[in-house]
Amino acid sequence: MNKRHIAVLLLFSMMLNYNTVFAEQKEYYDTDSFLTVLQIPEKENAIVLTLEEATQRALARSTTLKNSNMDLNISEQKLENEQKNIANGHTFQQLLEYIKQNANYTTSLLSRQVAEEGVKFSLKQVYIEIINQEREIALAKQNIKNTEKELLIARTKAKLGLLSEQELNNQELSYQKALTNLQQQESNVKSAYQSLAKLIDIDIDDNYQLVLEAVYEPLELELSLDTYIKSKVNTDPTIEQKQINLDTATSEAKLTHTTVTDSTTADEEADNSVAKASLSLSDEKLNLKEKIQNCYDNIMNLEKNYQNNLLELETLKQQYSIAQKKYDLEQCTELDVLKAKQSVAEKESEIIGQMYEHMLLIEQFENSYLL
Repeated sequence: MNKRHIAVLLLFSMMLNYNTVFAEQKEYYDTDSFLTVLQIPEKENAIVLTLEEATQRALARSTTLKNSNMDLNISEQKLENEQKNIANGHTFQQLLEYIKQNANYTTSLLSRQVAEEGVKFSLKQVYIEIINQEREIALAKQNIKNTEKELLIARTKAKLGLLSEQELNNQELSYQKALTNLQQQESNVKSAYQSLAKLIDIDIDDNYQLVLEAVYEPLELELSLDTYIKSKVNTDPTIEQKQINLDTATSEAKLTHTTVTDSTTADEEADNSVAKASLSLSDEKLNLKEKIQNCYDNIMNLEKNYQNNLLELETLKQQYSIAQKKYDLEQCTELDVLKAKQSVAEKESEIIGQMYEHMLLIEQFENSYLL
């Protein structure tokens, strides 16, 4: 009954903290709200791997989570044994052992919670990285087509004496850089798939299609930032573990002072344990406050850059529209139109990347143990 109460209280604490800190979001954006040019071609005969499916496979495979479950089961069994030992009276040592095992069980429960959420978040990071890398590959391939056309024009002009050798060499270099960039992007996505394979045991040679909508919801706090940080510090699982360690050390010290009356050394050791646990708790709180503050600052900077990029995107779209009209009037080349279109696509891709990054930062901000 005690263990169940602990578990329910921990879960309720998490839910209550999550539901009361954030105000109702008034703004919501997805890619459909601004995408006009960027197109990511769907893979043919691809195996669709959703984030939900990948997450379940990662949880089932995770060695860290398996170890946490084993630790929790062992702690539970030990606690049950100690409860039986003190049920009908107890010695000083038995009561001390019960206090320790009760603390171990609670910290094991918290550790398992953190381990599970950590596996989910790590999987999500890799999953999004692959989506971003594959989008960049599509952009790189289109850039190569444009650069190749530009190179052919440059070679023709050079033959006609309309372009210097240096200008032609510069264009050749631009084309080689585009090829190198594509190779780097393909290497990056291969590495990302290797990371994914370690988490969920997939064959990286298979053709997978990963699907996750990018959404953007500006952060709106119902509380002041200081109040929010304090609430997180008070409910963070790692802080709770440190607090349990302090409470346990304090209980042990009180019991030692009361029971072991003829040992100054035992009293000093008990008091030292309390002092160390208190210092560890204070350090962890300061560390967590700094992490949350930094995360908040990163979110604010990202949201500002996101809005600036939306404005830049509108300017690029106007330039693209102008290029199309000029082309219809034979006042610019097809290549000019393609380059203007590419600029729009690249900016749209950058904004999508920011949306994914924002999603991850918000998740960390809401769940401080992911920082």
